[in-house]
Amino acid sequence: MPIPLIVDSIDAVPEPLRDQYKEVDGKFRLDLDGYEDPSNLKSALQKEREAAKAAAKQVKSWEALGKSPEEIQELLQAQQKAEEDKLNKAGEWDKLKAQMNEQFSKEKQQLLDSLTTKERAIEKHLVDAQATAAIAELKGVPALLLPHVKSSVRVIEEGGEYSVRVVDANGNPRVNAKGDYLSIKDLVSEMRQSDIFGRAFEATGTTGSGTPSNKGAGSDKAKKAAEMTSAEKAKFIGENGLDAWRKKLNAETI
Repeated sequence: MPIPLIVDSIDAVPEPLRDQYKEVDGKFRLDLDGYEDPSNLKSALQKEREAAKAAAKQVKSWEALGKSPEEIQELLQAQQKAEEDKLNKAGEWDKLKAQMNEQFSKEKQQLLDSLTTKERAIEKHLVDAQATAAIAELKGVPALLLPHVKSSVRVIEEGGEYSVRVVDANGNPRVNAKGDYLSIKDLVSEMRQSDIFGRAFEATGTTGSGTPSNKGAGSDKAKKAAEMTSAEKAKFIGENGLDAWRKKLNAETI
């Protein structure tokens, strides 16, 4: 009866021979002097066989292409270099795109600045001209009233045409009792009736009793600045200008 090399159970071995077996990985193997487990060699051999098969398959592929291994290697290197060049070009394109975006932003800002300058010029032409004319017509002092008029109006564009609108504190256009937009002259008329802004307009020429006032420009000039009322000061400035008012103050201070 042959002696088994490896058994799953020691009971499968005759009792006199059981001392000659040792347990390895859950099984029982005959303990032989100089014996080496061939499993590692089998595993290595299997890997070599698989590598040989892969190499043979690759050789067949090269043969099918009509290229030698060296030529295939050159093709692979050329392809790799092309990919690297492509990446380098992509980097250059990103750099160029960034430069183009920066240039576009600068030109956009210049255009916006130009539009802002034109809008200010239009506003100055429309608002300043109308406001100055309305203030002068109602005998007001432009130097005192113009800033307050400008703060209460807005220039808007409608269908390519620019118009001036008197607005309220919330920026909404104001209308009169008829539903028409309030004009700058209407606004100046309101200011003339105001207790605050009314001082920057010429007196109506009548006293509180309705009788004509006997005071003229000459009497205002003769008065000292400290003796003038607010209305007289505004009248003096309106008739003679701010420079004359400053000269009068300087002369009376000396």
